[in-house]
Amino acid sequence: MARPSSAGVARGVCRALRRQRDPPRHPLRVAARGVAVRLSPGRPSADRRRRRAHTPDRCAAGRCRRLRPRHCARARVRVVGPRRVLHGADGRRWRAGGTAGGPRRRAGPRFVTDVEVIVVGGGPAGSTAARGIAATGASVLLLERAKFPRDKPCGGGVTVRGAKILPFSIEPVVEDVVTAARIRVRERREVTRDAKGPLTFMTQRRRLDAFLVEQAQTVGAEFRDGQAVTDVLRLGDGMYEVRTKDGTHHARVVIGADGANGVVGNRLGYESAGESAIALEGNIAFPAGVPAEFRGKVTLNFGYVPGGYGWVFPKGDHVNVGVGGWKHAAGPILRPALQRLCHTYGLDFDSVTNLRGHHLPMQRHGMTVAASGSAVVGDAAGLVDPLSGEGITAALLSGTVVAPVVRDYLDGRVSTLASYQTTLEREYLEEFEASQALMEIFNVNQAPFIWMLQHLGPFWNGACRMIQGEVTYIDLTHVAGPASYALLRPTAKVSRLITSRRVTRG
Repeated sequence: MARPSSAGVARGVCRALRRQRDPPRHPLRVAARGVAVRLSPGRPSADRRRRRAHTPDRCAAGRCRRLRPRHCARARVRVVGPRRVLHGADGRRWRAGGTAGGPRRRAGPRFVTDVEVIVVGGGPAGSTAARGIAATGASVLLLERAKFPRDKPCGGGVTVRGAKILPFSIEPVVEDVVTAARIRVRERREVTRDAKGPLTFMTQRRRLDAFLVEQAQTVGAEFRDGQAVTDVLRLGDGMYEVRTKDGTHHARVVIGADGANGVVGNRLGYESAGESAIALEGNIAFPAGVPAEFRGKVTLNFGYVPGGYGWVFPKGDHVNVGVGGWKHAAGPILRPALQRLCHTYGLDFDSVTNLRGHHLPMQRHGMTVAASGSAVVGDAAGLVDPLSGEGITAALLSGTVVAPVVRDYLDGRVSTLASYQTTLEREYLEEFEASQALMEIFNVNQAPFIWMLQHLGPFWNGACRMIQGEVTYIDLTHVAGPASYALLRPTAKVSRLITSRRVTRG
């Protein structure tokens, strides 16, 4: 028998390599772990029938049980270069984990999505921004790291002022309505003040955030949870690329609502918010119902932690207890302070569940919150009230303010999102600085201010009206005349120096 020539062997090897490299030409393709292979004649095996790709011309929509992208009812397969891309009926692309005719490079699908706006973070700021932008007709993708519903370390109170920002009611998720406050210094005599109207709506973040996301979805925003963002890049053509563990997304605008240390702000060069305050909070369950002494009231206790206070907030079947104050002075004593707070009000500290500590981001002076096609909102922008430590109101405000600016940017009426920062400074910055100054003055000596809250009607009524959104911190500083506001900053500066020395001495 004659041996094949060297040229014949070479041609055979080339044909074999070409068969492995070229995509299959059979009209019925199979996706087997990221590798496109050709079906042999005859009836396919059960395993291959299960992996057969869905094609509109062969399978009726909604009836095909063969492999296809889960997010679309109809899809078709085509081979583009070395990769297979499944095109959904809605225009999105699903990239296989391997190469056509080659080995699998990574398991699982890779989603490639092109939208106009991507919002990272499903909290109050992110969902409000997504709803506002989607309501203008833009395509919006809202990404959230955790699986919903999820809880967050937060007191869970939405002030009347914050609720007024939203164009809809949050009543479906409200568990208690606060109309009074119990004010106390350590174990001293307690004073209860009635607001004669709602002050704060108590809810849980797992319920509130899910509700706000639903409102965003009703106007067209697409929500995907369990999508941890790993990187954000600004491309040369002005587009942004947002990478998650499951895929890559492209958009003209990216909004960072992923917290003070979020990926968006970090990758795009935004300055992180300051973390001068810290809090520790948890829940105590009451299966038979919250005791009457806590229902409808916020319980505030001063003196256990420097630069802050302790609280008991009523919810549907439990109370939220916590303490917060200066990071460097209060941090080491938060746990014993919470134990003393629970003891003061007859609560069992050993029954506290979901005990968590968290920092309160505070905006730095001159901090940038917007650029050409990106912006940060909520905690990512350091928008927390310095005096009260409440952040939901500012989160809702920033999400509302950024929406029309993004619409103008998409339509070409503006070249950057800088007007978002301008509007935010006009709406919030002066208020923030006044709150910061009042906080510094208050923390030097809390006693006279607490006494006025307990015993002076005008002082208490002014605080209530501020929480209800009828007046601002600026208005409160003008109560004693224009001179009081002029003296606010110098007094705050002196107070800051006194506080700094106290913290340094330990």
